[in-house]
Parts: sequence; structure tokens; C-alpha cells
Amino acid sequence: MKKIDIHAHTTNRMLKATMKPYATLDVLRKEMRKWDVEKTVLLATYFPHRGSGVSNYRLLSWMNDDKRFMMFGSLDFEHYFYQGYNELNELAARDMMKGIKVYTCYQEIDLKGDKLKKVLQVAREYKLPLMFHTGYSYSAMRTLGRHSISKMISAKTLERVAKENSDLTFIFSHMSKPFFKDMEKVAKENENVYTDMSGLIASRHDRDEIPQGVSAVRSFVENVGSNKLLFGTDFPVQTHEDSVYFVEEGMKGFKEKEKQEVYYNNARRILRI
Repeated sequence: MKKIDIHAHTTNRMLKATMKPYATLDVLRKEMRKWDVEKTVLLATYFPHRGSGVSNYRLLSWMNDDKRFMMFGSLDFEHYFYQGYNELNELAARDMMKGIKVYTCYQEIDLKGDKLKKVLQVAREYKLPLMFHTGYSYSAMRTLGRHSISKMISAKTLERVAKENSDLTFIFSHMSKPFFKDMEKVAKENENVYTDMSGLIASRHDRDEIPQGVSAVRSFVENVGSNKLLFGTDFPVQTHEDSVYFVEEGMKGFKEKEKQEVYYNNARRILRI
């Protein structure tokens, strides 16, 4: 069954904490072919806490106009906001990105502040979906021994933003793990809120949490519906194999057209492709 991966990352450096030692685009292309992934959304990454990431234009350079990939642009709210904000405007005007990723939990972001309002306005002007990190951060656990780099943000925390901007489409990532029930409630009560099932585990380390991921997917589809859940990997954190397993096991007994919504149709509608 064909798929769109709404949530993936790439890097050219060697990795130590993931199943695969590399997450280059060549490695990702091989996984896409193996698992029938037609398109992958790559996320520009800005991590002020460690002064690293893959910037918008660097990511675009790596993609090299490969139509199998689409980009969600991002920015550093803490240190270089206006540089990032201007980049997002430029990229959106040139149709070079398909959405915006906001790294809540990794950055100090005032959810009532003017900076976020400016980013929301870019999304509004160019009809782009907005993705927010919600729930635990694996990076925080590995490096700092706590669940979030900055303030913990869940789907419930962000509900006010979604309600006040009901004309925009929001994706609250990772099913807001571990706040799964909050995610269900927010998605069910707000037509413009979706979630993805990426990053439910760090595949190399969290094998014992696989049943929890399966249960979270099943519960969400049963209680909210297949039309609000998006397929995603969080590659290279969560493997394609594990991501597909969560859908196949979590949606056992559901109709094929409902699985197709999760794997492909929902993302296609949100991304307008």
C-alpha cells in the first residue's frame, strides 16, 4: 500500500543512537523503495540548545529538486528569529516548502507572543500546514536526563492556538506521547488538528514500548477516526519497519480504505498534492 511519510529527518553525519548508522538521503531512498513510500516530508531542524541542526537552504541543497522529497521549513525562535522568519516568507513565496515545523519542547517559544503570531501569518498567507513537536523528546532524555529540553508542550497546551486559528491546519506530532488521551480529545474536538504516529519509540532502545505504540494507534483510530492520523517515521529515530508495524497491528480489523487514509490520503489532502 503506497504511503506518504509526513515526518522524517536526514543528516550526513554518522549516528550512534539509531538502528542505522547513517540517515543520508541515499539511505532514505532505499527505505522508501522497500516500504512503498511515494513521498517523504523532510524537516529542517533548528536545535538552539546544542547549536546544531539542518537549515532550510542546506536541506534544499541536499534534496537537489528530487520530487520524492518535500520540505517543512523551520527557524530558531531564540537567537535568529527574524532571519528565520524572512527565510520562511521567501521560501513560501517561491513555493519551496510545503509546511512549517515549530520546535516546541526544544526551544523557548511564547505561545501567546508576537513571534509565533508572525509564523502563523506566514502559514495563513501561503495556506501551509503547521507542525509542532509535542510530548517527550528522545534527545532530552539522552543528553539531559529529562523529558524535554525546554517547557513540555502537549496537544492540550497547544489547543488554544488551534482554536484561535481555526482557519489553519495543525499537526501535533508523535501523538503527543505520553499524553495520548489528551491528543485524542484535542483532535476529536478540533477539526483543524491532526497528529502523526512518528517517533512513538526510539527503535534501537525502546523495543519494550512497541505494544504501547500499537495500542495508541488503535485507540486513536477507534475514538477519533482514521481521517485524523498521519503516517510518519521520525526517521532515523523510528524505523520504517516499526512505523508500518504500528499501523498494521494497530489497525487490524479496520477496512483497507481506512488504512489508506492513514498511510496516504490524509497527507495528500493536507499537503495539497
